[in-house]
Amino acid sequence: MASTHISHDDDMPTEVLEDALGVELGGRIRRAREERGLSQGALGDAVGYKTSMVSALENGTRRLKIEDLAKLCVALDKEPEYFLRTEAIRAARPRPVGLTLRAQLVELHHQPLADAITSFLDDAESRSVPDSDIPDLHYLKPHGAARELLDRCGIHQPPVKLKDIARTLRVPIKTWDFPDSLSALIVEVDDDNYVIGVNQHHARNRQRFSLAHELGHAVLRHEAGYYLEFFDAALGEPPNFRYADEREANAFAAALLMDERWLRADWANGERSVANLARRYQVSEEAMSFRLMNIGLA
Repeated sequence: MASTHISHDDDMPTEVLEDALGVELGGRIRRAREERGLSQGALGDAVGYKTSMVSALENGTRRLKIEDLAKLCVALDKEPEYFLRTEAIRAARPRPVGLTLRAQLVELHHQPLADAITSFLDDAESRSVPDSDIPDLHYLKPHGAARELLDRCGIHQPPVKLKDIARTLRVPIKTWDFPDSLSALIVEVDDDNYVIGVNQHHARNRQRFSLAHELGHAVLRHEAGYYLEFFDAALGEPPNFRYADEREANAFAAALLMDERWLRADWANGERSVANLARRYQVSEEAMSFRLMNIGLA
């Protein structure tokens, strides 16, 4: 998953921790290189480094930087977690929030977007992120997970107050100055602890759906560690895009914001106007139309 806040052993000197970290990371680089059948020189050619630099990375005398990590992941066909899930890292000082995401931002090929995400991660890192209290509902289908969450939070009528849910779950939410192509993102800060960013420029109803979507990734325990709700045909899919996870998160968001039980009750009471229902549930008319069709009411 994405970046991890790690407890620091105050009894162990920082230089010892850093030495152990360099040695363990270097060993993983060496093993990955050997698995690919590459010499140090061949790996150096692939990433644009001299053989001596590759050697320094492998023996731990050169500190691994984010740009090094990004290049090595591509050249060695490894996910960032291969290098970062190490015993030394678990004992080291807290790493930057979203380290995996930071390493993969190079794949965006959109500097304003990369800069906005980086500034969001920097801001999250500067604050104390609480331990989240998110139920693990991965065993339920998205609509079942949404219903269970509503019931656990004691929410029985629209509109769903998403910020109250997030506060109950102890998930920080920050509206942010993202480019229009990014609606929202969620980053796992530590095991099952999350932070969410929502585009401050988007319409309120769109922000609500985006927030519900990101909560769906957390409640359903999707494994990628970070997700970008990203729309830009010119740039293609964002890094880490998983169609099945996005589809489930969308289904969760629709069920959370427009609970089938409530809609059927409203329908039975004679409220059949899409516009009126959309206002009552604080969603777009398009989202309400799709939801009514999906549950067989339109």
